[in-house]
Amino acid sequence: MKERVVLIGPGRLGQAIANLLCEAGYDLRALIGRDPVRALAAARFAGCREAATTDLSRAREGELVLLTLPDDSIGEIAAQLRRQGYLAPGAVLVHFSGIHRAAILLGEEGPALQAFSAHPLQSFPDAVIGVQILPGSPFAIEGSEQVLPLAERLVRDLGGIPFRIAGEHKALYHAAACIASNYLVTLVATAGELLGSCGFDSLTAFRLVAPLLRGTLNNVSVLGPEGALTGPIARGDLRTVEKHLQALAQLPPEFTEIYRVLGNKTAQLAERRGSLTAEKGELLRELLGQGE
Repeated sequence: MKERVVLIGPGRLGQAIANLLCEAGYDLRALIGRDPVRALAAARFAGCREAATTDLSRAREGELVLLTLPDDSIGEIAAQLRRQGYLAPGAVLVHFSGIHRAAILLGEEGPALQAFSAHPLQSFPDAVIGVQILPGSPFAIEGSEQVLPLAERLVRDLGGIPFRIAGEHKALYHAAACIASNYLVTLVATAGELLGSCGFDSLTAFRLVAPLLRGTLNNVSVLGPEGALTGPIARGDLRTVEKHLQALAQLPPEFTEIYRVLGNKTAQLAERRGSLTAEKGELLRELLGQGE
C-alpha cells in the first residue's frame, strides 16, 4: 500500500504532483488551499475531486504531508502545522523548494517528525505541461539519511530521477538552476531588445532567434558546452568583438555590461576547449574590460 498523502498548495506544481501521485496509486486524502475554488480545480485536475478542502487540520490524515508552496511560505505553514497539532505522529513533511533545506520544516513543537526536500530540476508554465515533463526530470533530494530512501521512492513514483545533494550546497545548486533556466529566458529577451533597436518588433525578433536558440540547445545537449561553443570569441576575432562593443555603446550601459561579463566567461570556456590561445584570450579580456 502506498502512503496516505496530504498536499498543501494547489498551484501548478501542486496540481502536477497530485495528478502524478494519484496515477501512481497514492491515497490523496486532502488537497488543501486557501481558496476553495482553486482547491477544487486542483483536486479535479488530479482526479480526486473529493480531496479538495480549505481545512488545514486535515493534514493530520497524511503519512506524507507535501508542501508545494512559495519559498517564503514554507517555514511559516510548517510551523503552523506543528504549533496547532495538525500533524500525525510519525508524519513525514516534504517540500519541493530548491533553496530551502528540509530542516526548515522541523521544530520543537508537536510530535517528532522527519522531513525531506525534493526539488524538480525542471521548468514548466502550467500543470498540464508539468504532468508531461516531470516524468524523466531530475529531482534534487535532501534530508536526513533515514528518510532519503523514501524520498527516492517518491520521486521514482513521480517518474523522476532522484539525485542527492548536501543541504549546505542548496543555495549554489538553486543559483545554477536559475542561471540555466530563468537567465536563459532573460538573455533571449535581451537579444530581442537588441533586435528591436534594429527596427524589428518583438514578435519578429523572437521568431528570428528561436531557430538559433533551438539549434544551440540541441548542440549543447549533444556536444556539451565546450563542444557546442561557436562565435567570434571562440575564434578569437577581436575586431568583431570591438565592433559589437562600439555598437552597444549607443544603447543603455546595461547591455554592454551583460556583453562584457558573458564575454569574459565565454573566453574562459574557449580557452579550456583549446580554440582560443592564451595570447588572444588576454587581448580579449583587455578589450572586454575597457570602461570598467
